[in-house]
Amino acid sequence: MIIKWLRPDEVDIYWHELEPEFKRVVDKAVHGEFLVSDIRKMALDGHATIGIIRDGDEIVMAVAFEFRHYPQKMGVNVFAMGGKRMFEVLGKFFESFKEFCRVAGADWIECSVSPGMERLHHRSGYKTIYRHLRFDLQEVKK
Repeated sequence: MIIKWLRPDEVDIYWHELEPEFKRVVDKAVHGEFLVSDIRKMALDGHATIGIIRDGDEIVMAVAFEFRHYPQKMGVNVFAMGGKRMFEVLGKFFESFKEFCRVAGADWIECSVSPGMERLHHRSGYKTIYRHLRFDLQEVKK
């Protein structure tokens, strides 16, 4: 298994392979915050980084993350991760990803996930810090 972190000028070279992986994530787990095309645009603009993980010719996973600057800290927000064999991929690459984030100045890695994914991520050492709540203003009657 190998991982390739794409530079902005490489995104379109691989996009035809990445788009279906991110589409499944957006269709299943995203609630309107972004579209698949937004992931591509963010990566092309350098606001996000995309990784493509392969096992031979097969895409195992695609991941997109962004640096999030807070007034006193910096986080790495993994906002899209799609594919299969998550624990195998994390087992192989998570230590080096954590070190990359530390060297880049990040204080933590964060993600917004469903309760099921929260339980899975706990196995990798993630801790629940906040409960994310949302009040949908589009549903408010005038």
